[in-house]
Amino acid sequence: MDSHVTDRGGFGGRAGNALLTVAAIGGAVCIVLVLIAFFFHITLIMFKTGSMSPTIPAGSLAIVKQIPASDIRVGDVVTVDRRPALPVTHRVTSVSPAAGDTRTITLRGDANPAEDPAPYVVSNVRIVLFSIPQLAYAVNAVSNPLALGAITIGAAGLVTWAFWPHGAPAPRPRRGARRRSTRCHAARTGGLAVIVLLTLSAPVVNAAAPANAAVTDEVIQGPVLTLTSVADKTLMAHLVPAVPVPWQIGVAAHPDNPGVVSISLTAQGGLAADPNGLRITVSMCEVRWVGGRCQSGGTVLLGPGPASTLIPGPLVLTSMPSGQQRWILIDAALPANQGSVPTGSATFNLTASGVGDELSTGGSVSSLASTGADLWPPLLAALGAVTTGLMLASSARLPGARQRRRARVTP
Repeated sequence: MDSHVTDRGGFGGRAGNALLTVAAIGGAVCIVLVLIAFFFHITLIMFKTGSMSPTIPAGSLAIVKQIPASDIRVGDVVTVDRRPALPVTHRVTSVSPAAGDTRTITLRGDANPAEDPAPYVVSNVRIVLFSIPQLAYAVNAVSNPLALGAITIGAAGLVTWAFWPHGAPAPRPRRGARRRSTRCHAARTGGLAVIVLLTLSAPVVNAAAPANAAVTDEVIQGPVLTLTSVADKTLMAHLVPAVPVPWQIGVAAHPDNPGVVSISLTAQGGLAADPNGLRITVSMCEVRWVGGRCQSGGTVLLGPGPASTLIPGPLVLTSMPSGQQRWILIDAALPANQGSVPTGSATFNLTASGVGDELSTGGSVSSLASTGADLWPPLLAALGAVTTGLMLASSARLPGARQRRRARVTP
């Protein structure tokens, strides 16, 4: 006599089946959204301030799409990256041509009385397609580590419940009905796996770029000379096309006797040697640069242009009388509008020598190693959650399976 575990009945069974169905539908929707984001460069941004109110109030979640600068029009609401500061999303008030395919744009928040302090030179922006008020708060809540852990555990529990044997033995269902049931369980389980994967990968993707700058001062002191290196090493290690990253070095001398201090610069590494690699601008100020500006009026010493051409070897930038100071600003960026982004690194060394002393300091820049997040950890976590549930359910089915085999051979 054949026997089979009965399907679940009652309110609990119906509720569980409904949850599994919703999970499968949610998984399919997530797959579609990921494909749209990948192929059409569509992403999400969250509004923490009310500078675009009442059009886009604080706490809104917006859908944005990357577009080239040539497609920008007055009145568009766009997001512009401002490394090392956070991105800004405001309305375009003017557009004018710039070098190559870039554009110079001015922005203003709908709630702001004036335009942003300075225009932006951009090769591409992210245009806001539409926004949903208050939804950013829900996304933040789901991104909480406790919530992510609860979702993972809940998914494993739901899979376990889906395949756990319940009830007393019942007649074996018809072959076609059994195939439909198996396919239904497989689809629902796949939906759960996708939901766990995408939920766990969300914080990894959002953390690909640093949110805040971490500018540090490093002082190198000699008997007479003093060098002060000011840099954000995180940004310098994650160069992206058309976004300049600054590194400035202050040179000061306090000798017993007057003299002259010479300041020279060298560049080494693959990005510096590649004619299509690193582009730099080297400027000088008599006081420290603040926000990329020189209060005393700066002087451009080199560039803008390829580092391979501007610094083919050791190069004397300038000299200064002892008792004074100079601040050298190096803006480094990868070229824009290329088919492929150059990879590698470059190391700059600035040397000050004279009045009986010599000091050097170095700074390295690198292209971003990868443009996406490593999905292996969340993928393994998702598969682990589903596999755990299936293993638990399978272990519970073993006694029933033995009983059915014995029943088949019993006369």
